[in-house]
Amino acid sequence: MEIQEIKENLTLSQVLKYYNLKPDKQLRLNCPFHDDKTPSMQVYYKTHTAYCFSSNCKTHGKSLDVIDFIMHMENITKHEAILKAKEMLNVVKSRSAGITGESSIEATRAKPMKQQESRISFLTNMFTYFKNAIHNSKPAQEYLQRRQIDFKKTEVGYNAGQFHHGASKDETLINQCLQYEILIDNG
Repeated sequence: MEIQEIKENLTLSQVLKYYNLKPDKQLRLNCPFHDDKTPSMQVYYKTHTAYCFSSNCKTHGKSLDVIDFIMHMENITKHEAILKAKEMLNVVKSRSAGITGESSIEATRAKPMKQQESRISFLTNMFTYFKNAIHNSKPAQEYLQRRQIDFKKTEVGYNAGQFHHGASKDETLINQCLQYEILIDNG
């Protein structure tokens, strides 16, 4: 299994769950790599990376992918972190399929589960994107305040209706949005 394949299949969410780390509603957490009293690590589920903003962190201001995160968490070499990531992937596959070894029949049964996990992961990432949009939209914040909803305590998302426009939205993302009915194709 190549490094890119690991990064495509092992999500940051799975790695954090493995280490019993749970970000807050703003996707921040106390950095596990240094003594951290207030959350200084930001989690980015869309890119499957994390970044610690503290100058006291041993990550030295580097964006961490899943392999880097494992490497620092376990205090091991990059090679050992890759092996650990492969091990984590096998555990995730076994749990999701409910099996320890995959025969062709068992793998066929596991396919819908993998599709469901992919759907859940995609929808979770999209909701996080829309949830973060509240913090960038004064009209959305004012609307919620008029309804007496505290957007800092409530998980609510917002889309100004322009999400799928622009050069930054690639065809794969738009197709996934259509597949999971976030967008409707009206020609």
